[in-house]
Amino acid sequence: MSITLNHFDFEIAILHIMIKFKSAYAGLLFVLLPLAGVGQVNETNHALRQKIDSAQQSLTPNNFPQQITTYKEIGNIFQQLNKFDSAIYYYKKAAGIAEEISKPEALSPVVYNLSLVYLKKGLYNTALEYGLRALEIDRSLNQAENISASLNIVALIFQEWGIFEKALEYRLESIKLAEETGNKVEIAHGNYNLGSLYRKLDKPGIALKYFLVAKVNYSELESQLELSESIYSIGDIYLIQKNYVEAIQLFNEALSIKQQLSDKAGIGNCYNQIGLAHALQNQYKQAVDNYSSALGFKILVNDNKGIALTYLRLGSVMFQQDKYVESERYILKSIPVALAINDKEILSESYKILYQLYSAKADFRNAFNYHKLHKAYADSVSNENTRKVVERLSIQFETEKKEKENKILALTIQRQKSLGYSLIGVIVFVLTIVVILYLLYRSKRRTNKIISHKNTLLNEQNTQIATQKKEIEEKNLNLTDSITYAKRIQESLLSDVAELNQQLDDAFILFKPKDIVSGDFYWFGKTGNKFIVSAIDCTGHGVPGAFMSMLGNSFLNQIILHDGITAPEEILERLSTDVKVALKQEETENRDGMDMALCSIDLITKDVAFAGAKNPLVVIENGEATRIKGDKLPIGFSHYDDLSFTKHLLEYKQYPRCFYMFSDGYADQFGGSDGRKFMIKRLQNLLLEIHKLPMSEQFRRLDNEIETWMENEEQIDDILIVGFKIN
Repeated sequence: MSITLNHFDFEIAILHIMIKFKSAYAGLLFVLLPLAGVGQVNETNHALRQKIDSAQQSLTPNNFPQQITTYKEIGNIFQQLNKFDSAIYYYKKAAGIAEEISKPEALSPVVYNLSLVYLKKGLYNTALEYGLRALEIDRSLNQAENISASLNIVALIFQEWGIFEKALEYRLESIKLAEETGNKVEIAHGNYNLGSLYRKLDKPGIALKYFLVAKVNYSELESQLELSESIYSIGDIYLIQKNYVEAIQLFNEALSIKQQLSDKAGIGNCYNQIGLAHALQNQYKQAVDNYSSALGFKILVNDNKGIALTYLRLGSVMFQQDKYVESERYILKSIPVALAINDKEILSESYKILYQLYSAKADFRNAFNYHKLHKAYADSVSNENTRKVVERLSIQFETEKKEKENKILALTIQRQKSLGYSLIGVIVFVLTIVVILYLLYRSKRRTNKIISHKNTLLNEQNTQIATQKKEIEEKNLNLTDSITYAKRIQESLLSDVAELNQQLDDAFILFKPKDIVSGDFYWFGKTGNKFIVSAIDCTGHGVPGAFMSMLGNSFLNQIILHDGITAPEEILERLSTDVKVALKQEETENRDGMDMALCSIDLITKDVAFAGAKNPLVVIENGEATRIKGDKLPIGFSHYDDLSFTKHLLEYKQYPRCFYMFSDGYADQFGGSDGRKFMIKRLQNLLLEIHKLPMSEQFRRLDNEIETWMENEEQIDDILIVGFKIN
């Protein structure tokens, strides 16, 4: 889950308060306030309804300016009531009259308001059309404040749409205009807006720079609300950077200002983030106290997303303390609220906690059901993100096309004005009428050529857009073929199983990927008199897991075959460091990694040295099975930086021994008559039962057993078991 709530609803709430006169709120409307919730409307619905009735009764026939103002005010009231379709109806009536009487100064704010309403409805394409139209009108009127406001609404649409390059372009143009006109308020808002945009671009360092400048700006302007949000946003960046103490101090500073302003939504958000900062430090009592305070304010301002998220966070904190009853109670309160607003990320996280909770309670039927719900919503979020990527590419093409059309339209309008001035000149200077007519004819012919050329360019661009769209569709159709080809690449990188049986007395590898490509992989190789064997489980499965497996394979080749490191604990330490560096885990929120077991076999003495990253080694000798646990450290990012991997030395014995390493896919597979997990204890007993058989027969028994166990159940993870015998 993201650390911050969506700031979008708070921004729209500010728009509701100051929507009546566009020029008066040109800058403030678009200050992006992360974590701000829905603002409260000061008047009751009953009072707003009375305003609508009064406005309708005041309509005067044929008084068109008064009708425009009235319909705009009624649309504004419906917008405050979140009755967006009614607001659109009255805004369009006002726009129609303004166009009919040719009043661009009256049309601009109405078109602007239509852009806001469609943005709130999530209809970004329509919102962008009205936003660009408002910007075009404002530029023709040369009104600096309104131009700045329209630039910001277009930037906001692109930002919420995820087209960040365009958002940045319009944000920078807005702040440049503010600097040219010396508008200190707009400069402050511009710095804050850029900070918010870079925050969305996952560049917290740059975002922090702009937030700090905005804080100074707002302090000089004595703008308390905006100052509190700047302080809050700085705290948010510190939270991302794990400077928890400084983050809490800033959230408390922002909280103090918001309490003075009676900003209930903002107060709730401060408590929520203070709670999160404590939770990330395992300070659970302080976390619960602050989450509880936040929940009260979320309920008070009817912030459903905030309510659902706060219940989820409370449930998570309780689960981390093994308080399963309290955890389940909070999660079950979060789910119906999240369902009502169709927040798939919150639902995915809620079902994940319930899955983990019931697994811990050994209630595997419920665990399996909640695991399926968690996976369904997680896949839905992933599919939605993929759809948005394709949609953004198409939209970017359409947007560039629309901007070019607008430039051509503006050029045509400008030439039409020039034509009008020329006609006035014809009337004034009668004696030169013949010359002027000739000039007009020549100018018109030149204009027609230019327009014809532009149309040709547009047709070529349309053809190019259609071609690019077709290419995107073909790429989607070829995706499965590409993944299948990637499988062949991955298989070619895996070690040759024949070498395993050449170096050891007897061995097998059971390898069953869940998808076409796998996140589990095996590695073995010889350097000097040491033979290294390992079974590795990467984060995820499918394509993401396959990328990690290729990374791990490459690192192991470098560490063992090139650098000659053979001590198992040193191999794991070096691999963990390489993964952290490659994925920039100290600088980003990336937490991908690997769990693995690794044995280093001395081919002369037959001694076996083992080290594990969370995964164990099972050794069977003299009819007894021993499980040597791996360390609790994963390969990659860990909260236990002070710990290191442990080496376990198993000296040569004068009797046969069997060694087994595996990922968690076999033990975690659901199946059987009651749909529960296979479990590691059952796997260990099965290995003990079959260990005297030849390794090839052990492979067949393990494969048949898991296939029978799954029956009609879906395979939930990649499966890997590596077994070998030393006589």
